[in-house]
Amino acid sequence: MTKRMNPQLCVRSDNATDEYLQYLRQMNLSHCFVMFSNEHSNYEDVNRTLDKVRKAGITVDDAGNAALYKHLSFYLGLPDRDLWIDRYNTLNKLLGQAGVPVGHIGNSRVSHTGYFASDISHGAPARTVDMDEILSRKPLCEKPVYEEEVWENFRYLLERALPVAQEYGMKLSLHPCDPPYPFYEGYHSLIHNSDCYRKALKMGDEIAPRVLGIKFCCGCWLEGGSAFGDILADLREFVRAGRVYTVHFRNVSCPLPRFTETLAEDGYFDMMSIMRVLVQEGYDQAIYPDHIFETDPKTGGNLSAFAYAVGYMKGLMDAAYADAPSR
Repeated sequence: MTKRMNPQLCVRSDNATDEYLQYLRQMNLSHCFVMFSNEHSNYEDVNRTLDKVRKAGITVDDAGNAALYKHLSFYLGLPDRDLWIDRYNTLNKLLGQAGVPVGHIGNSRVSHTGYFASDISHGAPARTVDMDEILSRKPLCEKPVYEEEVWENFRYLLERALPVAQEYGMKLSLHPCDPPYPFYEGYHSLIHNSDCYRKALKMGDEIAPRVLGIKFCCGCWLEGGSAFGDILADLREFVRAGRVYTVHFRNVSCPLPRFTETLAEDGYFDMMSIMRVLVQEGYDQAIYPDHIFETDPKTGGNLSAFAYAVGYMKGLMDAAYADAPSR
């Protein structure tokens, strides 16, 4: 029987309630990823949360703490980076010991212009990016940090993080910069096209083979358009090579310099074509409906919005499996 992808949602360490876990089960979701806050990134809270999720019959595909793995000190090479790398590695040790197979590693800079309601979002506030506005901002660092230095800082992180993950049986997934633009807010973007991923994977394999992999964010590929790469060809290449550890399933109105995030069926790209590639190439890892609208609690709220996004994604998935030849 063909192995299937694992649709998942996020469980935060502060919302792992009986009610939320019941919500996941009632949507027929048997997989999730867990995000820990700084307050809960300790032995007791990590294991308590993971045990509770697993006792609810839900598999934890990946986990991490965004405040650690996105820490700006990693990429700017700030004097305190060793402190933050130690804290990051400590959490990965806990996760690996607890049997979490995939963690997260930095680079996930996320900038936007705001959340605005529009016709493309059916009146719901949706994340919107205007690159002209972002490029006009003051730098986040005292002096510019250019491409060579960002990559040197990334190697420094990999040399200290990958061996720890390898020792504790974890893989680490790397997200693109969002938006995927080469330089903004005072420093260079590490992953802003698919060739950057090829460079990062090669660098990672020199340190700990096949520990570093890709968090394939469809939305970022589509935001970058042809400047990022050919999304279907890149997806096929990376899945075939076994380097995609999770997929973020998201559509946008158009490529940069300006875009609005949309429902999967409303953006400029045919998301069914992405699902077909995943099925054809035998991808059987996590897939997540990324960046849902900020919906009004009076009209169902985020639980309703995520339920809709998951249902639509699962419908495309079922259709892609039904169309695929028997493996």
